Amino acid sequence: MRESNIGAEARWATAAERAENVTDAGIGAGVRRYFLFQFPLILICACGAGFFLASFWPEIEGTFLRSWVYLGSVLAGLGVIVIGLIYGEKNIGPRVQPQGVGITTGLEPAEVKHVRRQILGTKPVEVQHAALLRGAAIEIRGRLAKQLVLSPGLFIYFCGQVISRGISSALDIGVLVLLLGMGIVYLFLVRQFLQTGKFVHAMGSATVEQPIERT
Repeated sequence: MRESNIGAEARWATAAERAENVTDAGIGAGVRRYFLFQFPLILICACGAGFFLASFWPEIEGTFLRSWVYLGSVLAGLGVIVIGLIYGEKNIGPRVQPQGVGITTGLEPAEVKHVRRQILGTKPVEVQHAALLRGAAIEIRGRLAKQLVLSPGLFIYFCGQVISRGISSALDIGVLVLLLGMGIVYLFLVRQFLQTGKFVHAMGSATVEQPIERT
């Protein structure tokens, strides 16, 4: 039992050491910038391209309007997925400093769950692990941010299919149920992202949302 306790203490001490210099260098600002500028621009370009293609290929969905919605949603969905993936890696990833630390890598699965539950507010915070929890929250926040900018792509793609096709078969109903599920999951992602931001701020606002040093 004593050896087990010593091993657990060593794991937590190592994780705390890794978390010491982890900072949020503007994750929230990166997400806001994406949805204020890049995301609307993708939708506008996709709708314009869909309109152009539908004018030459109106028979793809029977009418010009339905073809426009179909082609626009396909292009918008693919555009959001591709641009979101690139933006997440190039713009949001570097906002977790330093990168690739892996604070909870050495912890047991149950211990990792315990850390996450404290960050998301479902368990009381253990003050003795404050530095570790804050660093882990920043890493989780960075991963959630990448999912937030990427996930709308599939939703837009399938939403366009439902709008253009209508509800005329069991498959269409299945896609509608899928969209509902995706919307609920996305709301949970947003909630967790906001919660991690509040947690990081509460655990020490001095280094939250600091600007990235560029050379």
